Amino acid sequence: MDSSSVDTDEWTIVDAKDSISDVDAAAGNLGSKSPSSGISVWTMWVLGSVIGLAVPLYRKILWAEEAVENAVESTAEAVGKIAEVTEKIVCTVSDELPDGSLKKKALQMEEICEKIDNDAEVVEDFVHKVDQIKEEVDAIVEPIIEKGEEIEKKIQEKETE
Repeated sequence: MDSSSVDTDEWTIVDAKDSISDVDAAAGNLGSKSPSSGISVWTMWVLGSVIGLAVPLYRKILWAEEAVENAVESTAEAVGKIAEVTEKIVCTVSDELPDGSLKKKALQMEEICEKIDNDAEVVEDFVHKVDQIKEEVDAIVEPIIEKGEEIEKKIQEKETE
């Protein structure tokens, strides 16, 4: 085929403005702005997807955290009660024992029980502080989740249109 036989009348000059509108049309106007929010539909779609994944994950983490918190708190309470009862028993027994190595061991046991009881109280205090922090975080995150759910609903409404 001869290069001189190529007809230049078949070529069409494409303006840059025309090509952008063609691309937008081909992409279904994904880059167009939403009239109500000023955010592009593509951005809203990505945000909705991220929020759609993040919200259930966040709620699952909260559920697991609450289960762990309840287990730790109940265990700390049980350990504290056991330590208190054991301390009282050891104290009563050590008062009845004659001086000697057995009484020394009973007094050591009493000190150990007292330390365990104190540690259990520290754990309970820590759990309550964690609960307070969780409530503060929830107060910050819940409005974000609600806004994300609103965006997700808007996206679903646009998809059904």
